[in-house]
This record gives sequence, structure tokens and C-alpha cells, in this order.
Amino acid sequence: MKRLSLIALCVFFLSSPLASFGNAGLSAPKFNNSTSTLVNLIYKNGVLSIKGLTGVGTVRIYSIIGNEVAVFNQIDLYDFQRNIPLEPKTMYIVRVETMGEVKTYKLVTR
Repeated sequence: MKRLSLIALCVFFLSSPLASFGNAGLSAPKFNNSTSTLVNLIYKNGVLSIKGLTGVGTVRIYSIIGNEVAVFNQIDLYDFQRNIPLEPKTMYIVRVETMGEVKTYKLVTR
């Protein structure tokens, strides 16, 4: 019985989607829970890019202590790219609001 429980536990952890971070914090690929779409946040050379989202929405960027750093209202999220000066080696929360859904992502700059 213990062996069966251990197998079921392993299958559960192996089947759950995991978020991964690449390029030492420059890119934060995440899975969108509602549609299982891969979303990439990339901050490079002062430009924030979001890949994998569509539609019109609002993007808000917050410092880790909760201060709003930037807001982009009613923008097309397909191939989103904006110049924004962010501090290096700092963590930010990116909140994307689309069609009644709110998604949050963690972004660590290099």
C-alpha cells in the first residue's frame, strides 16, 4: 500500500506544470493555467517584451515592495514591446489584465 501511494505521489508531481526561468532572470516563461499557453517575459537592453498573449489588455509593473513602476492601458498584447528603465538585479511583478482575467508574472532583471 505504501508503494502504491509513493507511485501516485510521484505521478502527481511529474504531471503538474512547472514554471521555469531561463537566461538567469532575463526571461520568465510561464504556463497560462486557463489555456496552457506558454508566455514569455523578456527584459533586454531596456525593452520589456511579452510573447504568447493576444487581445487588448492592461500591463502593470510593480516593484517587489508594491510600488507601481509603469502602466500601459488598453494596449494590443500581441508582440508587446515597450522601453522601460528597470533597475538591474531587481525583482518585479508584472500584472496583465485581459478580458476579465488577471495573470501575474515574476520578472528578475540582470
